[in-house]
Amino acid sequence: MGIVSSKPEEAAALYLRDQNRLSVSSLVVTNPRKRTSVNVVPNAFPATRVSAQKPLSDTSPIEFVQDPEPSNPAGVPNFLVKLSNDDELIFSFTFVMRQTQIVHAATSPDALSAPIDTSISGLTYVYASNPREVENLVTREFHADPNLHRNANVALVGDYSTGGSPSVSFEWTWKWKPPKPAEDRGGGWRNSCSFVEYDPRAHRLHTLASFSYFVAGINLRDDVRISPAHAFSGTPASLSHPNSPSPPFLLASPPKIRVASTQSVDSRMTVPDIIDEPVSPLVPTSEIPLTPGFPQAREAVKVDVPCPKPGEESMVSDDGPVFRATLKALEQKTGNMRMQMKKVLKKAEHAHSCQIEANDAFLAFVDALREAASTNANAVQPALEHYFDKIAREILSYERQNTYNLQKIIIEPVTKLYQVDIKQAESKKRDFEEESKDYYAYVSRYLGQRQDSVKAKKLADADSKYQNKRRNFELKRFDYSSFMQDLHGGRKEQEVLSHLTRFADSQTRGFMVTAKKIEAFLPQLEALSNEVQEADKEYQYQRREREEKRRLLEKSNTPYKEPEQSSTTSNIPIISATNGNTGNTSDSDLGRADSTGSQLNVGSVSASSAGELSRSPGSLGQTVMGSPAAVSKFKGIRDLEERDNLPPAVTHRKEGLLWALNRPGGHVDPRNLNKQGWHKFWIVLDQGKLSEYSNWKQKLDLHIDPIDLRMASVREARNAERRFCFEVITPSFKRVYQATSEEDMNSWITSINNALQSAMEGRSYQGKPTSSNGDSSIKRDIGSVLTGKTQSLSHHNHHSTASSGMPSRRITVGARPSAVRTTSSGYDEHPDRVLQMVRDNDQGNLWCADCGSGSKVEWVSINLGIILCIECSGIHRSLGTHISKVRSLTLDIKSFTIDIVELLLLIGNRVSNMIWEAKLDQSTKPTGQASREQRLRFITSKYAERLFVEPISPTLSRYGTADENLLAGIKKNEIQQVLYALALKANPNTVDKMRGTHAVWLALAAADPAAPSPTPSKAATESEGKSVPFPVAELLVQNGAEIPATMPAFPLGRFAQLYVEQKRGRTITGGSIDAVPSLPGNMSSAERLQREKEARLQKRVSTGGRLARSPIPER
Repeated sequence: MGIVSSKPEEAAALYLRDQNRLSVSSLVVTNPRKRTSVNVVPNAFPATRVSAQKPLSDTSPIEFVQDPEPSNPAGVPNFLVKLSNDDELIFSFTFVMRQTQIVHAATSPDALSAPIDTSISGLTYVYASNPREVENLVTREFHADPNLHRNANVALVGDYSTGGSPSVSFEWTWKWKPPKPAEDRGGGWRNSCSFVEYDPRAHRLHTLASFSYFVAGINLRDDVRISPAHAFSGTPASLSHPNSPSPPFLLASPPKIRVASTQSVDSRMTVPDIIDEPVSPLVPTSEIPLTPGFPQAREAVKVDVPCPKPGEESMVSDDGPVFRATLKALEQKTGNMRMQMKKVLKKAEHAHSCQIEANDAFLAFVDALREAASTNANAVQPALEHYFDKIAREILSYERQNTYNLQKIIIEPVTKLYQVDIKQAESKKRDFEEESKDYYAYVSRYLGQRQDSVKAKKLADADSKYQNKRRNFELKRFDYSSFMQDLHGGRKEQEVLSHLTRFADSQTRGFMVTAKKIEAFLPQLEALSNEVQEADKEYQYQRREREEKRRLLEKSNTPYKEPEQSSTTSNIPIISATNGNTGNTSDSDLGRADSTGSQLNVGSVSASSAGELSRSPGSLGQTVMGSPAAVSKFKGIRDLEERDNLPPAVTHRKEGLLWALNRPGGHVDPRNLNKQGWHKFWIVLDQGKLSEYSNWKQKLDLHIDPIDLRMASVREARNAERRFCFEVITPSFKRVYQATSEEDMNSWITSINNALQSAMEGRSYQGKPTSSNGDSSIKRDIGSVLTGKTQSLSHHNHHSTASSGMPSRRITVGARPSAVRTTSSGYDEHPDRVLQMVRDNDQGNLWCADCGSGSKVEWVSINLGIILCIECSGIHRSLGTHISKVRSLTLDIKSFTIDIVELLLLIGNRVSNMIWEAKLDQSTKPTGQASREQRLRFITSKYAERLFVEPISPTLSRYGTADENLLAGIKKNEIQQVLYALALKANPNTVDKMRGTHAVWLALAAADPAAPSPTPSKAATESEGKSVPFPVAELLVQNGAEIPATMPAFPLGRFAQLYVEQKRGRTITGGSIDAVPSLPGNMSSAERLQREKEARLQKRVSTGGRLARSPIPER
C-alpha cells in the first residue's frame, strides 16, 4: 500500500516519528451493519512498508483514488485508500509502546544501560481535510485555546506509559465523521489524521504518527475510481482505509450524532459513569462534550477589550512632579472629552427627535395611503395589504423600538455622565487644589516650629494635627486621582462602551427578530412584485401601441378607425349604467340613466353567433360590411336591398355618434336649419330597435323612446339642407340623422336595412300559427306581457332576441313589471318575483341597508327606497309612517305598483346610503348582531334626526336651498337628486316659482311629456302597448306630496293622466284601465294590411302635423 517513513517531508503512506516510542501495529476499519472490514498492518518492526487487505471471505477489491491535494504536485502522484460512505465506519487502532535503550559509547559500542520507561502525556487524535489544516490545529489554534479537545475535529486518547514493561500494547476505537460538511473534489472527503502528544515544558504538541485516506461520497464519480488491488507497494501513496492511519481518507456518511468516547464505539451503549478513561494533563475528562457527527461551527470570535485589573492602576503613591503631570494631562483630556461628549449628546438628541418625526411621518403616510385606497383601490390597496400593513408595520415597530432604546440606553446615561461627572471635574479640581494649598501651607508652619521652644504637649498636638491634615489631603488626592482615572481609560469610559454595546446588541437582535417576522411575509410581497412587473410590461406594450396609433394618425389624412373586433366580442356588455349590475359601475353612476330605465340590453347577444359589431367613427367598433352599392333615393320598408349574405337570424349591432334635432320632425322647421338646433346623440342599433341617447359623455340618458324598426323604414334624406343626412320613418314621426361622411351615412342605412330585414323575417316566422289553439295561445301571451300578469315577464326571461315576433315592452333596469297601468300589482301568482327582481337589480340589496345583515332581508321602506331585514323593519315601523313606510316584499305584494317597483329598482340600498350615510364613520355602523337598542339609536339618528346627511354646499350643488335642488332634480328626472333634496327636508309640495307649477305635475311631465300633436291618432296611441312608470312622482307622493285638485296649465301625457286618475281613485272615461289594446300580431293578414294602410294615411310629422312629402308606396 505504501512505505513508512520517519521524515514528514517524505510523501509516505504512514509517518512514525519514533517507532520505539509509539508505533501502530494494526488498524481495522469495520462496517458493523454490513460486517465488512479492511485490515492495515505494517510488515515488521521497525516497519518499512504498510499494506491493506480484506478477510478471505470478502472477495471485493480494495479501491484507491488519486490524491486530490498532493503534497508535491510536480512529483509522482499519490494514491489514497478509498472507503465507502454508505454506512458507519469504525476505526480500531492497536498501538505499541517500548522502553528506550541508552548506548554508552565510552565503554563499548554494544554496551547498553538499563532501559528507561516511555511515557506519553496527553495523547490526542487530530484530523482535518489536509496536512496544512492539521498543522494549523496543533499550532495556532492550540496556542489560542489550550483546551483543544473542545474542537469537533479533536479527540483525546489518554496518558500512557510502559510502567517497567519492555513494551505495552493498547487499543483505541473511533467512529469516523466528515472533517467538514462540504465534499472535496472527487466526490468525497479527504482526511489527514495525526496522533500528537502534549509537551508540558514547551507547551506544545508533537506529532507522533500521521496518515491520510479518502472516504467517497454516496455518488462517487466513476472518473476517480482506480482499479482494485490488494496491496500497492513500492510507490508513495496514502493510506487506504476509512479509519486507518494513512494520509488522506475521506468519508461521506449521512449525518449522525457522534458519541464521544475515548475507548470504544460500544461506549454509546454504556452509562457514562462506568467509562474508564485516562486523565488528560490539559483538561479534566468531564469537560469533553458530546459533539454531533458534523464538525462544529467556527469558533467564537474574540474581541479584546482593555479592562485594567485590580492593582494595575497607574496611580503614583506620592504627590510629586509625575503625579501632577499625570493630573494635568488628564485634566486637558477632560476638556476635550467635555466638548466631544457634548457633541455626541447633541447629535444623539437630534437623531432621536428626527427618528420620532420620521416614524410619525411614515405613519401619517400609511394613513394617507389607507384613505386613498378607499377611492383608488387598484393603485394602493395591493401594496397596502401586502407590504404597508404587514412588513412596513414590523419595520416601523422596529424603528420605534430603536428610538426608545436610543433614549434609554444612550441619551439618558450619557446625559448623566456629562452632567454629574464631566461638568463636575472643574469643581473637584478646585477642591483638590485648595486642599493641597492648605495642606502645604500647614506643613510649612508645622516644620517652621523650633524644637527647643515647643513644649512636649504642644508638639504632640502639632504632630496629631499634622497627621490629620496629611490624611485628609491623601484622601482628597486619592479621590481626585481615582475620579480622573475613572473618567479617562477607566470605569466611566467602560460605562460609555457598555451603553453603546447594549444599544448595538438590542438594535441588532431587534433587527434579526424583525427580519424573521418579515421573512414570513416575503412570498406575498414577491408574488405582488411579479404581478406588478407583468402589469408594467403590459402597460409598456399599450403605450407603444398608442404611440404607433398616434403616429399613424399624424401621418394619415383619413378618419381614424380602431381595429376590428371579432364576432365573439358581441356578447360583451358595452354599456353598463344599471344600479350595480357590473363591478365596474362607479357609485356616481348608480342613479338611473333615464326616467324609464332604458338601459342597454346587450345580454341577448350570443357569443357563438356571427353577428356584426359595427359603429361609426369614434364609437366602439368598425363595421365589417363591404362598401354599399349605389344608394337609391327610395330605401323604405318596401324596397329593402340585400346588403350582405348573412343569415336572417344574425344579430345586427351598430353604434356611434350622429347629429339630429332635439325633437322628431324638427327638420321641417326653418328655424332649425342653423347649426345651433342640431345636437350629437349616441345611437345604438341592436335587436331590431334604434335607441337614441343624450348626455353620453357622463352617462347614458335615453333621449326618446327606442324606434321599433319592424314598423319603420330608412332612406337617404330628401331635399335636406345639410350633407350626409338620412331619415328613419315610423307611423308616428320622421327622424332625420346626420352622419360625419357619406361612407358613414351609407353604412348606417345598410345596417338599419339589414336589421329591418332580420326583424321582419323573424316576425313572419313566428307569426305563422299551426292551429287555432296556437293562435289563441300567442294572443294570451302577448296580453300577458302587456299586463304583467304571467311569468312571461319574469326577470329570468327578459332577454328577448331580435327574431322574436312578440312585441314586448322595452325593458328597464332589472326587467320592469306590468306593461299597462293597472290597479293591481299582478304578482298574485308569483309573490317572490318582486323580491328576486330587487335582489338581482343590485347586489347591495342582498343585505340590510341599516345593519348589513343577510338574514330575512325581505322588507322595504317604500318612501325611502331601501331593503331591510326583519329586525330593522320593526324599528322603522316604530318611527312612524311619516319617517318610514314598511312593506313586505313577499306578503304585501298588492302594494307594489309599477311605480313603487321602479322606485325600489332605481334607488336601492347603495344609492340610499350614499345620501343618508354620507358623513357616517362606517366603524360605528351596527352589525347584524347588534341589539335592538343599538339599532334604534342608529336608525333614529340616520332617518329621523338626519345626522349623517351631507349638508348642502357649493361643491355638491349649485342650488342654494333644498327646494331648489328638489325642483332641479324633478325637471331633470334625476331620482337621486330628488332623494337627496328630500333628505335635506325639502318640501315635496313645493311649487315652481317661475310657472307656479306643483312639483308632482313637473315630475309627471318630465317622465311622460304630452305628444306634440294635439290629437294623436288612435293607431299611434294603440301602437304604444307599454306603460310608463313614474318613480319620481311616486317618491314625492310617498313622502307627503299631495295631488293638486286642479290640473296643470300644460297637457299631460296619456299615462300621466292614468297615474293621476289612479291616485284620485277614478278611472278614465271611455274605457277600462286593464283593457289590452289590439296588436298587429293578433290580426289576420288582411286586417294587418288594412291597419297599416290607415296608419300611413294618418301619419303626420311630430311638429306640424304635415303629411310626409313622399308617401311610401303600398305593398
